[in-house]
Amino acid sequence: MSSLKAYSGSCHCGDVQYQIKLKFPPDMKSPQNGETIRIYKCNCTTCQKMGYFHCRPITPADDFILTSPTTVEELGDYRTFSKKTGWYFCKKCGCRIVGLAGEWEQVELDVEQWAGTKKELDKEHVVKVWKTKGMTITTVMDGKEVTKPYHYVSVNAVTLEPSDDIDLRKWHENGWVFYVQNLVMENGSSQLRLNEPFDGGMY
Repeated sequence: MSSLKAYSGSCHCGDVQYQIKLKFPPDMKSPQNGETIRIYKCNCTTCQKMGYFHCRPITPADDFILTSPTTVEELGDYRTFSKKTGWYFCKKCGCRIVGLAGEWEQVELDVEQWAGTKKELDKEHVVKVWKTKGMTITTVMDGKEVTKPYHYVSVNAVTLEPSDDIDLRKWHENGWVFYVQNLVMENGSSQLRLNEPFDGGMY
């Protein structure tokens, strides 16, 4: 398995720019173990209507940065149902970029050093970017309220810049794309499978 590598992504007009660290190939035997990227298409109404192709980093707080625009208020933010996840999009071209359940925080860093293309920090190249941090959510389990940490980041894979690794056809041909059943859940949990979408889902 390769090491983490930074990849660039953007909306169609280029106003929204980001970088994400990914490691290929994903672990297809244990896709939810937290030590692998996750590539999937979900059949829920939100993802279907948005045409969203999920690509999730291993460590959301460390592996994703938004480099443009200057403020997150410049992004469109669409929320459904529980409203905990923001589906962010470019207000100019309408392109869906990233889903976030968490909080934005602005930090200063040398993007090239963060991306691993150089070892030493260059203070002259330190800029302000946006990273994400987790939040806490409260759910009811067995009649009791339970509070736990939660952090979700998923970029829309179609907004990644094409490269040898970012070849969406190759992802499909290699069997790296999971299909997720979230439209009708049994016992409150999702189902995963390869090869074909669940009812209402898309290839």
